[in-house]
Amino acid sequence: MSPETFRNRLEDGRCNNYLYKMIGREGLVSVWKHQGSYVLTWEECPNGQQSDEASYTRDERHLLASLDEVIRFLTENRLTPAVFRP
Repeated sequence: MSPETFRNRLEDGRCNNYLYKMIGREGLVSVWKHQGSYVLTWEECPNGQQSDEASYTRDERHLLASLDEVIRFLTENRLTPAVFRP
């Protein structure tokens, strides 16, 4: 999605999600606005192991103060709003 759509969805109280599959692993990055801050979660596991949280290779939760911080975090992790889907 475009950066504008990414921002507008968050401001409207909706969640932006990025689902991905790579060789041997799959993951979900979610971003939403909550009480004036932005919550970003990132979960990653071996293929087919979503129901077994003990197998997660990445299980992060970040509380970010601004949309600029969200974009900075995404950029530092080689992601952009373009990879997210409504």
